[in-house]
Amino acid sequence: MRWLMCYSVLFIVILCYVVHAQRLSPFDVRIDHYKTETTRDLIINTPRPRFSWKLPISNDPTQRNIQQIAYQLQLESIKICETDSSFKWDSERIASTQSVHVPYTGEHDLLPGTNYRFRLRIWTTMSKDPIQWTSWIQFRTAIFNLHEYLTTNANPLWIGSTQINMNELRKEFSVPNTSPVRSAIVYISGIGYYQLYINGYNVDPSRKLDPGWTTFEIRTFLTSFDLTSNITAGMNAVGVKLGNGWYSGEQLGVPSYGPPRLLFILNITFQNGEQMQVLSDQTWTGRQGSILRDSVYNGESYDARNDREGWTRPGFNDSLSAWIMVESLPSPVSDALNGQLVLQDMPPIRAGVDALHFETSVFNQNKEYLKASDLSGIKGASFTDGRSSVLKPISVSQPTVGIHTFDLGQNMVGWCRVKLRGLRGVGVYFRHAEILSQPLHSTGQWTGGIYTENLRGATQFDSYMLRGDPNGEIYEPTFTVHGFRYFQVSGAPNPLTVDDVECPVVHSETTLKGNFSSSNAIINQIQHNIQWGQLGNIMSVPTDCPQRDERRGWMGDAALSVNEALYNFDLIKFYLNFLNLICDVQQSNGAIPDVVPNGGGYPSDPNWGTALSTITWQLYRHYGDSQILSNYYDHVRAYVENIRSGYNNTGLVNLAYQFGDWVPPPPNPMILGKTSDTQAYSAFYQQLAEEFHRVFFNTTTNFYADGMQAAQVLALALPNVVPETARASVFTRLLSDITDKGNHVSTGIVSTAQLYPLLSDNGHHDLALQLITTTTYPSYGYMFMNPYENATTIWELWDAPSEGPGMNSRNHIMYGSIGAWFYSHLAGIDISPSMITIRPRMASEGKKHLLAKLNCQLSTLYGLVQISYTRDERDTVANSILMHITIPPNTQARVVFEPLFPNSHCQTLIEGDKVIWSANATTTHVQNFVVQREAITGIMTVHIGSGQYEFQALWQ
Repeated sequence: MRWLMCYSVLFIVILCYVVHAQRLSPFDVRIDHYKTETTRDLIINTPRPRFSWKLPISNDPTQRNIQQIAYQLQLESIKICETDSSFKWDSERIASTQSVHVPYTGEHDLLPGTNYRFRLRIWTTMSKDPIQWTSWIQFRTAIFNLHEYLTTNANPLWIGSTQINMNELRKEFSVPNTSPVRSAIVYISGIGYYQLYINGYNVDPSRKLDPGWTTFEIRTFLTSFDLTSNITAGMNAVGVKLGNGWYSGEQLGVPSYGPPRLLFILNITFQNGEQMQVLSDQTWTGRQGSILRDSVYNGESYDARNDREGWTRPGFNDSLSAWIMVESLPSPVSDALNGQLVLQDMPPIRAGVDALHFETSVFNQNKEYLKASDLSGIKGASFTDGRSSVLKPISVSQPTVGIHTFDLGQNMVGWCRVKLRGLRGVGVYFRHAEILSQPLHSTGQWTGGIYTENLRGATQFDSYMLRGDPNGEIYEPTFTVHGFRYFQVSGAPNPLTVDDVECPVVHSETTLKGNFSSSNAIINQIQHNIQWGQLGNIMSVPTDCPQRDERRGWMGDAALSVNEALYNFDLIKFYLNFLNLICDVQQSNGAIPDVVPNGGGYPSDPNWGTALSTITWQLYRHYGDSQILSNYYDHVRAYVENIRSGYNNTGLVNLAYQFGDWVPPPPNPMILGKTSDTQAYSAFYQQLAEEFHRVFFNTTTNFYADGMQAAQVLALALPNVVPETARASVFTRLLSDITDKGNHVSTGIVSTAQLYPLLSDNGHHDLALQLITTTTYPSYGYMFMNPYENATTIWELWDAPSEGPGMNSRNHIMYGSIGAWFYSHLAGIDISPSMITIRPRMASEGKKHLLAKLNCQLSTLYGLVQISYTRDERDTVANSILMHITIPPNTQARVVFEPLFPNSHCQTLIEGDKVIWSANATTTHVQNFVVQREAITGIMTVHIGSGQYEFQALWQ
């Protein structure tokens, strides 16, 4: 009886679990694009936010075609004090399938500076009853017109010093105990960078290099924190560290605005409704702290003998330092330029485990055909082992006495924490490099040196003076960041091991939303290098490189990499911010610069200036938010008109450009209803296309310009440029040039981005796969399969080891554009607001070894899209493909099967264990499937709803 009772209890538990699993609430809820699950202190900077959510996933694999049929949103204010009025809004049940960008439709706008909470529930096709409510999700609204509020109401001062390097500022203040503190909200801007401490505690320890970089005279960021739990009755203390950052450093080509400065506003509200403010004013004091020097490029010098324990706590008394009264300094924003103080409306830069979140599982045995052995051998730190946020050295060497060289095994961006123990006043010195010096030609022996010449004017050099703590001390830089793989320590008073060093990875906070892997080790390594390179170049703005005296927002790099970046990472707020920074420096005639922030290089090279329209469009493609198109349309139109004006003056041939197809190797539908603009610009484009062909096409040779690959690629990739009568000859020239070069490219960053999709879409996918898997120069594979160095990120130059240091970064994301092709063509995932398309391009049967297996996961706003396939004959028969597909709820999809070899025809299409199509029919409806076959191409298309599917297509 006991076993029967146990099994009965177990059955009831399982049954309850299954019932609960079917009725889980919506998840991954977002408001104003912020993920509520991972965003700390959720602040919304709009009076009318929009909401998105994902439908719960059924544990029953037989449940398919799940659709939302209705939703209900409830939103209410949270009373802070006795005098607050209450607000409640209920959408009630709204019959709608919409689950992304759902607007708040209340009669009244949300109030600024107010705490709210919301929850939602939905109805689906699975039941007439609603799915359970989400938990209440709390957020607060910002002060919407922050600049006006600060200049008319609070009126704080910007404070700092022109007399000393004042980088530690403090103030004590008394909070009365007549009524409990119910709210304490701070708005702060410390530029270049700041760190905020309240009563001895760092308010947000993983938040670094804050605020984000802007053109300060036009837009300067403030950030906000809820300090309610930090403030107590009685004496309190606030301490702020300041760094130079991009505001007052010695950065190449960027103006130095003056010394660092602080703006601070703390609003405290009591239960009885009374309020008090603590502002930045001349009652603050400051000193030069332990940081003697800080620079984005040149590192930090830190003297721990100047540490003053407790300086951010109340009651602090320091008889050893000269704390002096702060000065009132000018605001960084310019009234003449209509400069604004605004809330930083994007995730911050973070270090370590808080910097990267995950939406895709790395390995799922039940849903893919790849095995762990297929993914072995990737060089560099892996996202899969959970240790990618803080790297430990893989080795340490001592090439000479007193020097330790640590190899992190991965080109990364961040800094290192080092455990030290020694006498007071001992200096320790730290250098950072991407690669080692090459061995001596005479002996072939490595001298132990690190190669820093390619850093140019940047030293990436930190130093630390010990305070002599007998228990040991840990040094970690505060206001600098480095791009490196090798970390060299000189002068350490104690022997160092790999356990004494750890290096947090630093970048703008984001979520990994894409995973791509295959049976091809070369492609896997390229994907690894792209993801690490991309992470290292999202540093509040999309940068070109993270190590040398540059690290700037080059528009060409941003335009080329944005599609890849949005497949791999959730970066909508990051790129919306960058669009704002572009618009900030757009001139009245529509011109935009080559570099943002700070401008420079007007007018931009057309391939660089296109970042404005390209980023806008790619954000719409990946997130389906037409409001983005509306918000930036006028700016895009002004830029296009600027280009048209230049064209009218010079013609196409003499149109201003600067870079062309940069660093080659040596030897859509109507959305916004802008009908008149659509017609005008379509006609203008056609005019340009015809002129392009007329000017650059050589009628004698039947190809474009000098016959180089770039000219043919760009002409073929642009719609309607190459007439149908010339298309075959232009393709022939391109293919013959690739063949003549031993199946190698000669393309720069602009044409490389177009080459691979062009080949795959025009019957040359085998060649595209051969090119991407090539390991001889020039190729992606050569970057990590050469005799000199093994890259773990993407190089700036195809021939980096052979070039000098002048322009030779080992972490440059501009060639990472190929990563978009992995998702869009190799996996074949295309997301549009109305339909998910899965169309992996297929190698021919004779070349299938180049890509026999593939697994790709992409987390969309609706949920996980996954494709996994195998053509390995150990898994399926010859001339067939076995494919697992996952489609998220509330979506429709079409799965497209391409012929596996020329002139082949699909004989049978199986799903699960049932035949859903055979060659006896061209269109059929079987078990909720709609299957179509194109008579000319032989392409098969299956229309499906949400759920999990396993297809097998057999060809003959």
